[in-house]
Formats: sequence, structure tokens, C-alpha cells
Amino acid sequence: MNIKYFKKGIRDACGIPLIGLALSMFTFGAYLRASNFSILQTFLSTFFAFALPGQFVMAETLISGGNLINVFLAVLLTNARLFPMTIHIIPTLKSTKISGWKYYIICHFIAVTAWINYIAIYKRININYRYYYFFGLGGTLWFGSVISTVLGFSFSSLLSYNLLIGLVFLNPMYFLLMTVKNLHSKKLVFVFLVSIFFTLCLYPFLKDWGIILGGVISGSIGYFTFRKIV
Repeated sequence: MNIKYFKKGIRDACGIPLIGLALSMFTFGAYLRASNFSILQTFLSTFFAFALPGQFVMAETLISGGNLINVFLAVLLTNARLFPMTIHIIPTLKSTKISGWKYYIICHFIAVTAWINYIAIYKRININYRYYYFFGLGGTLWFGSVISTVLGFSFSSLLSYNLLIGLVFLNPMYFLLMTVKNLHSKKLVFVFLVSIFFTLCLYPFLKDWGIILGGVISGSIGYFTFRKIV
């Protein structure tokens, strides 16, 4: 293992990325306690399912009386967004010096916060060291999320309800700001603006489906427009 880049990944995670994610996970832990989940279930939910929207869907499906098949399908559809992130990241850090089975480990750390921070810097890191960097970055965010979820379960009674609700939105706002910050390419700016346009047009008629359809349309337009010049 290259300790230098592993430590660099840890350092880059220990700041705003970890704080924003930890606060959201803290709130999720408090939500599970209020919903009568056990501390073991709370711990395992983040340990095995490191994706906050999918975790909320899992909890809500169980609360509403869903069986394991319902939970599996709901979480699968919610976390499907992680699949293209994985397809994007793995080729950028694949090296002949890394054993193939180790990529299965790194996939568990691929989530929105780790992804957006990695793509902002990976081109400045030698490809032979990217795996270690992302292992430090994603592993730290995962570990911090597990701890924060348990802390939220244990100490939620110390915070007011309104404050807990506010903490949920810190991580999505951070992700939005990071996305805008990394819109250096004119192609990305184009897709971003097209997505806003279609979402605003479709949402009044289709509600939540308008958001999904707006993303599909804008992404498809961007792909077919720029695929020959990328």
C-alpha cells in the first residue's frame, strides 16, 4: 500500500466532506431511534448500505410493513444511481499493480460525496496511486458515517426536532455546491442548464416523475450531442 496517497485521501475526507455527511448520518441515526429500530440495526444499516437515500427508503419500507423483497427492490431502484458512478470511477483508478479482487472492496465506498470529491482531483494523481487515494477518501467517509449514525441514535434526545431536520439538508447542499464548482467544461454546463429547463417544464405536470424524466432527457441530449467529440 502507498501510505502517502492513502493518508492524502484521509486528509481530504476529514473536513467539509466528512462533516456534511456525518451530520446527515447523525440525523438518520436519530430517525431510526424514533422509529424503534435497535442500535444494532442502526449500525448495520450504514455498515452494509452506505447510501443515505437508500437507507431512508429501507427504513420507511420496513416501517410501512414491507417484506424483504419489497425492501430489496426499493433500495435497488433508489441506489441504481451508484452504478454509473462505479462504472465511471473504476477505470480511472485501475492499475496492473492492484489485485483484481481489491476493486470489489473499493466499490463499497463509492457514494455521492466520495465520488464528487474524487473526480475533482484524480487527474492530478498518478494512476498507480489513485486506488490508495480513493481507499483513504472513501474509507474515511464510510467509517465516519457508521460512527455518526450510531452517535445519532445514542444522542438524538439532546437536539431539537427542527435542528435535526435542518442537518439532513447539509449534505445535499454540499453536493450541489461541489457539482457547480466542478462545472469547468462547457459540455457539463450545457447539460446542467438543459436539465434545469426540462425539470422546470415537466415538474408542474408530472411532479416527481418530472425530475427523473428531466434528468433522463438532458443526459440523453448531452450524450448524443457530444459523444462524437469527446
